[in-house]
Amino acid sequence: MNKRNTRRTFIKTVGVAGVAGLAGCSQGGQNQTQTDDTAGASNGEDGSAGTTTGASRSETTTIKFWHAMGGDIGKLIDSLASEFEQQADGINVEATQKGSYRETLNATTSAVQAGNPPAISQIFEIGTQLAIDSGVFAPVEDIIPEDKVNFDNYLDSVLNYYRIDGKLHSMPFNSSNAIFYYNKNAFEEAGLDPETPPTTYQGVMDASMELTDAGVVDKGATWPNHSWFVEQWFAEQDQPLVNNNNGRDGRATKAYFESEASKNIFNWWTDLYDKGQYLNPGIEAWSEAQQAFLTKKTGMLGYSTSSIAPMAEGAKKNGFELGTMRLPTPGGKRQGVVIGGASLWAPKSISDEKKGAAGEFLAWLTKPEQQKRWHTNTGYFPVRKEAISQLEDEGFYEENPNFRTAIDQLRETKDSAATRGALMGTFTKVRTAVEEGYVSMIQDSNKSVDDGLDSIDSKVEDALAGYNKKVN
Repeated sequence: MNKRNTRRTFIKTVGVAGVAGLAGCSQGGQNQTQTDDTAGASNGEDGSAGTTTGASRSETTTIKFWHAMGGDIGKLIDSLASEFEQQADGINVEATQKGSYRETLNATTSAVQAGNPPAISQIFEIGTQLAIDSGVFAPVEDIIPEDKVNFDNYLDSVLNYYRIDGKLHSMPFNSSNAIFYYNKNAFEEAGLDPETPPTTYQGVMDASMELTDAGVVDKGATWPNHSWFVEQWFAEQDQPLVNNNNGRDGRATKAYFESEASKNIFNWWTDLYDKGQYLNPGIEAWSEAQQAFLTKKTGMLGYSTSSIAPMAEGAKKNGFELGTMRLPTPGGKRQGVVIGGASLWAPKSISDEKKGAAGEFLAWLTKPEQQKRWHTNTGYFPVRKEAISQLEDEGFYEENPNFRTAIDQLRETKDSAATRGALMGTFTKVRTAVEEGYVSMIQDSNKSVDDGLDSIDSKVEDALAGYNKKVN
């Protein structure tokens, strides 16, 4: 950080202004898991708690937990917080839904400036570098008692995203990645084997043609025009998004959107559209894509693993059996996927007492019992290996094979710079460039895929340079 800039100035100029465009998505931003971006978040709400006297007349520490989960998942968080209080020794947790991911981060940074931050804040994955650069958060492994957690029992592929320079900065919480859902009934009606869905780009194209030729759907497939899917497909081909090992060995300065891996993705994606097989729901249009699939307008849907439970229920209500398949790749070769969703951060300015209470809560929240409940009621991954092993022993995945697809895809991910995910303080602008770049490719007949990728590369590198200048 330049000596002329204080951390407070950084938060004001980069933290708040920079997150103003962050969209709640990936790996998260689904309708079942958070409210619309227009949902209000009171940035000026008092985040202080102090100590109070509980019913047992012992001193009680109250910690605030700000999150972005709405609907049934928000209620589940409330329930978990309540259960923790019942078994905790003098700790109360006030869980508050602060709007979208973007609004939750804005509310937190504003509260930090005002000197009254929450003890725990949920920040989505692409806010990781921004959160670190702000300098206002304590690495989570420094606040959790050593006797309360054994990180060797956590999934490496989940921890690796949030572990930078050997230090775990935040606690993985709602972790997900991308899979494809498909309509088994539509597959059978079209003469396709509903038990052997496609695994490759060409396979998706072929299945789409069969589905539409049979007249069982309008389009073969849909997914939100969202950079998150592109990021996943880069990882599957072991291609980093940016240089310096995806921004993990130093600040990223160069983008790789003109790489062969990128061309594989966008040539296939635009070809699907040109042949009438991709229903374009719009930029980051999660609900529109979901509804197109559930109302049988498409036979396949690219979406988040976080929605397996509600998607199965939605398919049943609409009269068809849901299937899940791994993210299709060019040629079927796989390196693995990148964790999406969000993690839990603790501001360093809170008292030691609150840090201790926050550590106790985070350790409890990631125990197998809680993680099993979280996973089976949503689709978000358990972050503990034990939780998965116990569910296997209980026969959960045999009875719920759609969950198995996501777990297998995650566990078979090979560790690399590409699958650890990119670190960029300006990730929001990168995603915008990718999403708008795809629109230009399918709407401008004079612009080729190569032209579009050249434009994306330039915009991303300009964004990186602008951000790096602010923080160096």
